[in-house]
Amino acid sequence: MTDTTRAGALGRPVFYLLLAGTLALATACYSAGYRKEMAATVDLLSGLTDKLADYCAAGFRVDGRQISSEEMGEFYYALGKAEAFSAMRRAQAQRPSYREFSTLLEQYAAFVHSADEYRLAGLAGHPDPVQLARLIAQRDAVRKTASRVRSDLASEK
Repeated sequence: MTDTTRAGALGRPVFYLLLAGTLALATACYSAGYRKEMAATVDLLSGLTDKLADYCAAGFRVDGRQISSEEMGEFYYALGKAEAFSAMRRAQAQRPSYREFSTLLEQYAAFVHSADEYRLAGLAGHPDPVQLARLIAQRDAVRKTASRVRSDLASEK
């Protein structure tokens, strides 16, 4: 039987220093993981926004064929992944990058839905140049917000 009442490791300052160091390291890894994941998600949404804008400008035709509904799934899938990332990182809501990312997510979702509606209208033979201009403006807003998220990430510790 061991005596648990004697002074031991818990009473030594070295134990507390090691504990503090371990907690600091864990926090730094968590924070670095957040920044890395956030940057990757922003890059994904940015790239897909540009691709979707290109599809819009091309009338959703590539090499003479119409872009299908199944191919639009790529944009909706990225939206779902970004929403899942946002939900998992809700504890980071106090960060400016997270708040800007929430705005980016809303803008991206609106852009994808608007572009899909534009695609469907084009299938019916009714492409609308005014709507295309609105879509390009939405793309520009997504780009601008993505840039703010990246700036916020660079300035956050």
